[in-house]
Amino acid sequence: MSTSIADLLDGLKLFGDFSYPELGVVGRFMMPQSAKKGEVIFHEGDPGSFMLILTKGSISILKGGEHGQQLLSCEGRGRIVGEMALLDRERRSASCVVESDCEYLSFNQEGLRRLAAEYPSLAYRFMFCLAQILSRRLRRTSGMMADFLGDTVHESDS
Repeated sequence: MSTSIADLLDGLKLFGDFSYPELGVVGRFMMPQSAKKGEVIFHEGDPGSFMLILTKGSISILKGGEHGQQLLSCEGRGRIVGEMALLDRERRSASCVVESDCEYLSFNQEGLRRLAAEYPSLAYRFMFCLAQILSRRLRRTSGMMADFLGDTVHESDS
């Protein structure tokens, strides 16, 4: 990655309230990574210790079930994946597979710990912004679940 990490973070929703110099500071705690089409970045059930911010390419998020792998989403530039594992250190709830060669920034628990120790106000703002994204995702998922359950109830009435 020849572009600075601050440039990669600039304009992403998660970092909308951060100044460019602050992006440079936060970026020092992230690791540039790349992966080729077909590679698995992490498997469902793997221990979780990092989140990623996709800066180039695309990935698929897959969840295992009784009928095999189900596609949950396809993600492109700017998307954040694996943030729950960064926060709770639980096992991965889904698999992440590279659809087209990609580049991403990895932000692990050690980086978060160091950011919090060295720049507590930036770490707080990062965590607050991350919590807002998680809240939006939970609201969207709850709405989808309510729609699905409503459709199921109506079908059984027929």
